[in-house]
Amino acid sequence: MAKRRSQLQGLLGPLESDVMETVWKLGDTTVRDVHEALSERRDLAYTTVMTTMARLASKGLLARDTSGLAHRYCATVSRDEYARSTVTSVVDWLVDRFPEPAMSYFMQVVEDDGGVASTAELREKIEQLRTRED
Repeated sequence: MAKRRSQLQGLLGPLESDVMETVWKLGDTTVRDVHEALSERRDLAYTTVMTTMARLASKGLLARDTSGLAHRYCATVSRDEYARSTVTSVVDWLVDRFPEPAMSYFMQVVEDDGGVASTAELREKIEQLRTRED
């Protein structure tokens, strides 16, 4: 798991993503509740959902309360916090490993989507960051 944390730590597999989406929707919940919600659109074994939720808890994305008969789970981060963390992880990874193509792509997207005004705003923000660092 240490290797994953040093790479794209924020990314989840499809089932993990579905489980997290369900937990965010339900709030404080049980494996049974999540299994029932997911079973409406996927054919999954109860134990598969249980294992996935345990793994998400070990990754720190879910908190597990074992004080009752049925273990209860809740998300440790909001969906928005997770999304921001994931974007940060992916962008940092890309810029670290492929700086030229990553920055060229980002500039192309800004120019294609926002025109000259967005490019000027981006340059201004970069200059503000540089000034703050000095």
